[in-house]
Amino acid sequence: MNKTAIDWADYTWNPVTGCKHGCRYCYARKIAERFKGSKAWPNGFEPTFQSTRLSDPGSKTKEQSIFVCSMADLFGEWVPDSWIDSVMRTSSAIPQHTYIFLTKNPKRYLTVPGEFVLHKNFWFGTTITDAYDCCQRLHWLQRLTSENTFVSFEPLLNDVSVPNLTGIKQVIIGAQTNPDQYVELEWVTKICEAADRAGAKVFMKDSLKGRWPDREFRRELCWKVNK
Repeated sequence: MNKTAIDWADYTWNPVTGCKHGCRYCYARKIAERFKGSKAWPNGFEPTFQSTRLSDPGSKTKEQSIFVCSMADLFGEWVPDSWIDSVMRTSSAIPQHTYIFLTKNPKRYLTVPGEFVLHKNFWFGTTITDAYDCCQRLHWLQRLTSENTFVSFEPLLNDVSVPNLTGIKQVIIGAQTNPDQYVELEWVTKICEAADRAGAKVFMKDSLKGRWPDREFRRELCWKVNK
């Protein structure tokens, strides 16, 4: 595991690396291509099961918030069920931590066995960057029986058309960086209002700090972070 600068997690854990989504803003692909052939990236950005990393969360006895597969999409259509099962079972066997899962394919969450979905320390989220993502992904997440669901609006690329966030417990909002992309205050305001109607907490990432000095900078988080 690695300490992370991501402001809503303590560590990242990557027992699976690589992805096939092809997002133009992907930071992980740039890293993988740069270090292809190294121990960390033996196959570049080709999806790879890194079995030697499975036990990493066990090295931390104190509770940590762990972003699972920050350098992959664990629930991508191309990921074998066995990889997902190994990660879920390992997470379940090391229960002192909070495990945060994030995917662009939330439909696959519905195939996760109920014994994992109901874990109080498992959080299931989806990424939404624009109105199209919202139409394609949100309703699948809202069908999940878990009480711990969240939406990451990052990078927020345009107006997501005021989503109905019923059942969602956490909202994260962030801007694209490197290169920076402008975010309209109205887009953020609509998301915050939808979150408030749903009773969801709102966490604005540092990438939004200072963009609108008169706007409240909200840092509400459902899970504990030790930073």
